[in-house]
Amino acid sequence: MSRSPTKLPISSSTHYSSSPSLQSDIASALTASRGVKRIEGTLRHSLQSTGWTDNIRTYCLDLLRSGECSTYDELMTRIVKDSRPSVKGDNDGKTADGTNGTAVNGEADRQIGGPRSVEEGGIQIPQTTVKEGLRVVRAELEQVCEIVD
Repeated sequence: MSRSPTKLPISSSTHYSSSPSLQSDIASALTASRGVKRIEGTLRHSLQSTGWTDNIRTYCLDLLRSGECSTYDELMTRIVKDSRPSVKGDNDGKTADGTNGTAVNGEADRQIGGPRSVEEGGIQIPQTTVKEGLRVVRAELEQVCEIVD
């Protein structure tokens, strides 16, 4: 007879971001229930099916070969920065790399206005993947947490 794990009681009226104990309990419960593996698998499949993994691989190689990045930390900082949409006024009209907006050597995709979508060959995470990720995380959390009021 399989026994379902005890669900962690979560109050919808309490803020938990600063509770390392609860975060640890949730992480442990998700790991024990194989929820983390299901979340990872869903996200991996979604990113691969949209072409994002191929785009990010190509982008990384371009950054390394051009000499714009030479270490893992530089590469990660650049990818995170270039994959997020710009907020108007963030860079005073400058591109993501701090220049004045004149595209040189195929760098038009890095200009203000945000990263290009996967369909355009860019590295912005597709909205379909974000939505699917939220759906699967919520489903897995509901398996290990019980919302109490």
